[in-house]
Amino acid sequence: MTGLTTRRRFLGSTLGALAALRTVPAAAGPSLRDRFMIVNADDLGLSTEVDRGILEAHDGGIVTSASLLVDGPDAEAAVEQARKRPKLGLGVHVAFDSRGKWLIDVQDLDVVQRELDRQLDAFVRLTGGPPGHIDSHHHVHRRFNVARLFLDAGRKYRVPVRGFSEVVFVGRFYGQPEFGKTDLSKISVEYLLGLVQSLKPGVSEVSCHPGRLETRPDAIYNRERETELSTLTDERVKTIIAAEGIRLINYRDYARLRSG
Repeated sequence: MTGLTTRRRFLGSTLGALAALRTVPAAAGPSLRDRFMIVNADDLGLSTEVDRGILEAHDGGIVTSASLLVDGPDAEAAVEQARKRPKLGLGVHVAFDSRGKWLIDVQDLDVVQRELDRQLDAFVRLTGGPPGHIDSHHHVHRRFNVARLFLDAGRKYRVPVRGFSEVVFVGRFYGQPEFGKTDLSKISVEYLLGLVQSLKPGVSEVSCHPGRLETRPDAIYNRERETELSTLTDERVKTIIAAEGIRLINYRDYARLRSG
């Protein structure tokens, strides 16, 4: 067993269990037999094309939540569009890299802390309120030592941090299981149907990355976004969700479930 594997198991068990108790105040929840699904689109604000796809996946599909890149070129326009959609939850997608290039040294925790604080402050300025949840680009918040900074932020804003609350994170709906190698079967309608049917009782977050095709040459995840959009708006998916008795919610709804 490698050191990296050991650390991941530690974060996924010990630290994750503690976070489930600390990031969100304990309160009565729904029936243990109920199934709730948050469908969260990452990368809101990245570009007009990506944002258009995310909004289409909400308007005509099953997306209930989105994570905002506060430094994205289209962030302000994306927030304006989100305001017109009261059922679309909004969280923050903290990014320490852009288009595959690191912007800071993530080994320097002081730098990470400053950047995390800056992006959270920017989210509040852009949206007028705190995020409904916190996550990060390429899951940097799961890194050893970095995780505790995000957990502190979750406690400060009293919101869940992806993968460190009782909301079960499901990240396998993704068209590049290996970086740079496309596998469209992993974002097909059939794959999503199986994923939905496999969800256990409780609250699950299924992440996704829909969008319209970008023309820029450095778009790493591109045609996959259009396939995701097609899948997320497919009527068969909606039919199965209804047949399975799964309730689509966002993180605001989740907070109400926790406090109700």
